[in-house]
Amino acid sequence: MVALLLGSCSQPSGLAAYGKEFEQVMHSETGVFRGFSLGDKFDSVKLSEKETPMETDSGYLYYERKLDTAGTYNITYNFTDNQLDEIQSDIYLHSANRAEEVFGKFKSYFDEHYGQSQNQQGFTVWTVKSQKYGTVRISLSDESSNFTVDKAPGKISLWIYPDKE
Repeated sequence: MVALLLGSCSQPSGLAAYGKEFEQVMHSETGVFRGFSLGDKFDSVKLSEKETPMETDSGYLYYERKLDTAGTYNITYNFTDNQLDEIQSDIYLHSANRAEEVFGKFKSYFDEHYGQSQNQQGFTVWTVKSQKYGTVRISLSDESSNFTVDKAPGKISLWIYPDKE
């Protein structure tokens, strides 16, 4: 009984189970990304992010952050009529191999939350139903192969947007 209890306590839970970089970027298990969902208000997103954005205007917030020693990431929130209608994030890791691993963590997380992904033109895509937006797409791609230099960094791109087709 004690061994079972100790074993279960040592296992990471929630976002930590997917790794340190994933946990830093995702930040929260609520919402679709970092605690936010499409339709959230501009002021709510800006206040919840806590840090001052690198760039801002009435329809746009842009942040850049470090991932401890592993790399950096940025987040762009776009708004229409004061409501969040698009989220983009690029994650830069010092190693393409590490990017592949982190990409796998994002894919596993989204598969568990939104069902099996589909491959669409080289992108890993989830289709989610939303009351406000109808169909919302979550698009994930590992763009590390776009860097052609030996020992080039890795890059993962995430895009969350309403399907306007």
